[in-house]
This record gives sequence, structure tokens and C-alpha cells, in this order.
Amino acid sequence: MMELKPVTKHNYLMVVDLKVHPHQEKYVAQNWLSLLEANYESDKYPFAVYHDGDPVGFIMCSYYPADKAYPIASWWLERFMIDKDKQGQGLGRQALTLFLRDFRPDETVNEVRLGVEPENDKAIRLYESFDFVKEGVVEGEHVYVRKW
Repeated sequence: MMELKPVTKHNYLMVVDLKVHPHQEKYVAQNWLSLLEANYESDKYPFAVYHDGDPVGFIMCSYYPADKAYPIASWWLERFMIDKDKQGQGLGRQALTLFLRDFRPDETVNEVRLGVEPENDKAIRLYESFDFVKEGVVEGEHVYVRKW
């Protein structure tokens, strides 16, 4: 069973211990840094990804109001990782399905965006299989958007 649980004082160390493969480190920030950001920046929501009761991944989303760069307010899936020892089992697909189905804190915001490094082909294929569409490039990352 797949679950998303808020990161709290009870599970944050387990989230920090989750790691990606060394060749993937350039694609995603370390979880400790993401949790630090979430502690000091408003509108960031970190979740531990659990499978059958064990932490296997991490998701952090953020809300950004409309501005010059994006005239429509939207949620961003800023961090998404599955632990290196749990990859290749379909858990990333399950976690993304759960997130897109259940995380909808504001019914007026109907888009979710994410940034992905252009050479991260595996992640791009995953996101495109969920109907994310490339919208542009920001600071070297490809930006993808999906309607909720």
C-alpha cells in the first residue's frame, strides 16, 4: 500500500536517510536541504512516500502565486525521489499517481508544474506518461505543466 505522509519530527530522519544513485544526484537536491527549505520558506509541503509501511521516497510541493514569469498561480512538484534501493519497482509511478490524485489543497488552482534536467530522460518519460507537457525552459531546467 502506497501512502504520502507529512514529514514531521517523527519521520524526518528516515527521509534524510533516503538517497538516489550517485549518477542521479545532479537531478535532485538532497532531502535534508529540501526539509531545511520547507522549515524556513512558506508554502512548501514535504511528504514522505511510504510503501507497505516503510519510507521509500520523498515529495515536496510548493505553491507560487501568479507573477510575471507565470501569470497563473500554480503548484510545483519541486522534489520527487525514490530511494536507490527501491527504484525499478514501479513505486515512483505509484507515488506520482497518489500525489496527483489526492493532493489538491486549492480547487481554484488547476495546474501543477515541475522542472526537470533536460538529460534526465527517465524522469521526462515518466512525467510525459502522466500528461505533463513541456512549457519552456527556466534556469536550464525544462518546465512541464499538467492540468489537474
